[in-house]
Amino acid sequence: MLQILKETHIPFSRLRYIGFIASGALIVLTLILLIAKGGPNYGIDFKGGSKIGLSFSDPMTTEKIRSALAELGETDVKIFRIQDVSTGTSSFQIQTPPKTPLIEKDEQKNFSLRVIDKLETKYPGLEVTLTGEETVSAAFGKELQWDAILALLLGLALILIYIWIRIDFRFGVGTVVAVFHDVWITLGIITLAGIRIDITVIAALLTIIGYSVNDSIVISKRIQELIKTRRGATLTDNIDSGINMTISRTIVTSLTTLFVALAVVIFASGTAIFPFALTMAIGVVIGTYSSSFIVAPIVIELEKILPSRKRRT
Repeated sequence: MLQILKETHIPFSRLRYIGFIASGALIVLTLILLIAKGGPNYGIDFKGGSKIGLSFSDPMTTEKIRSALAELGETDVKIFRIQDVSTGTSSFQIQTPPKTPLIEKDEQKNFSLRVIDKLETKYPGLEVTLTGEETVSAAFGKELQWDAILALLLGLALILIYIWIRIDFRFGVGTVVAVFHDVWITLGIITLAGIRIDITVIAALLTIIGYSVNDSIVISKRIQELIKTRRGATLTDNIDSGINMTISRTIVTSLTTLFVALAVVIFASGTAIFPFALTMAIGVVIGTYSSSFIVAPIVIELEKILPSRKRRT
């Protein structure tokens, strides 16, 4: 396998407190950011509302669309330009928050027709085509929020049980903490970037969890092998050696994914896949860091509290 770094001797165990401080600061900053913003920036999949896609016969701008919507009384809207890189054409996606039950019953079903009629009236000669339409109730969106949270918690519990059985309980705890760390900080950064959390972003977060767990297991297995074969070495020596032995593999794997995600971020900006790619790019960087600076250092701290049977004897 390709090795970018050879014969590294990085003292990860001695640097663990720097990692703890840096990660702790980012976790607290994310918490403050989410409190200040009133929670994550949920899309209509989790908050409810209407989403319609429109294409136009003539060039169109978000300002013109917003002006027409304002005349309909729709001021709290999000408008996204979607660029088709294959054809060079543009379409637009309009998102509105959920309505009251009465308005939802009488008007929300005809929201797209009202918007199209208003645009064609306001801009004579313009032909507007409906390319997609979706309506999600506020109650259903709230239910999806809880379902996503419960799915994440269940996944973390299963990860802990699996690694406890396959490797060691302490490594399981370290991996679960690293996964939470990766998802939480990624959530903070994408919230700061104004990315709405929808099904696409959830898919990216689940992919990040998969990468983080995979890296953590690879490193943990190598450390476990060293603990079994180098009985005279200390736990910190085995951890440092294990991480250094796998660091090239970790970097190569992460860079491969990161380059693809960054290519999409750069060349597909404004498209529907952009939030997924940006979330992936952020999560891969954070996950690479946590697999080396979070999992194993937590094992060292847990060894002080819950020493292994061999050490107790």
